[in-house]
Amino acid sequence: MIYRDAKTATKDIDAVVMHSQDLISLIKALKSLGYHEVKELPGDYQKLGASVVLRNNDDFQCDIFYRQVCNNLIVTNGMIKRAEFLGSFGKIDIYLISSEDVFLFKSITERESDLDDMRMLIEKGLNWSVVSNECKSQDKKKIWETFLLSKLEELKNRFGIVTPIYKDIKKTAEDEMIKDMFLSIIKDGKALKEIVGYVKKNLKYSESWTRKELEKLVKEDIIIVEDKTFRPIILSSTASK
Repeated sequence: MIYRDAKTATKDIDAVVMHSQDLISLIKALKSLGYHEVKELPGDYQKLGASVVLRNNDDFQCDIFYRQVCNNLIVTNGMIKRAEFLGSFGKIDIYLISSEDVFLFKSITERESDLDDMRMLIEKGLNWSVVSNECKSQDKKKIWETFLLSKLEELKNRFGIVTPIYKDIKKTAEDEMIKDMFLSIIKDGKALKEIVGYVKKNLKYSESWTRKELEKLVKEDIIIVEDKTFRPIILSSTASK
């Protein structure tokens, strides 16, 4: 963000490495420059899931991640292609992740300062289709759209910023939650009567709504009907927990 004139200062550097040997080499190099590993971190930093956090005597910090950020948001091939080459420094090549991908990473943290950073990134200009498409393409270990949606709502409430992807992300988040809900209900196989009864009792939705949603999931090849029993074809990791 500093290199793109989106902010003037930072208290740490976030670095992602894509190979385990690079992780080892980078940690070794930083320690040779006087950095030491930080074991005790605030709760919001622990949730970022850094492989290692290093700090020097001036309290400047390097958060180093291996292939993923915030415990499961993966650095994809698309992110790598969008990254901007900054330069070669000895044996290390450094790339700046795109502003759109920085925005997405910051949308799933709980740090208060990241909302301000998201606002500044919007002011500098974003390709919103990139943000939306990358969010949707991420591995569905979690419903990342719900995280992004929450931050988009905060941006609206705090700064009056209405983003062009809000409605689309909200619809996708709702669809993903409904899908995971049904996969959770029928993970061992359920008859229509059982599903309708469960949904009506616990979620207060009508039989017609349940039938419509089940039909959509069958058409999308998410679930299948065998001997009048609904079963999942693809069981999402969220539903299987």
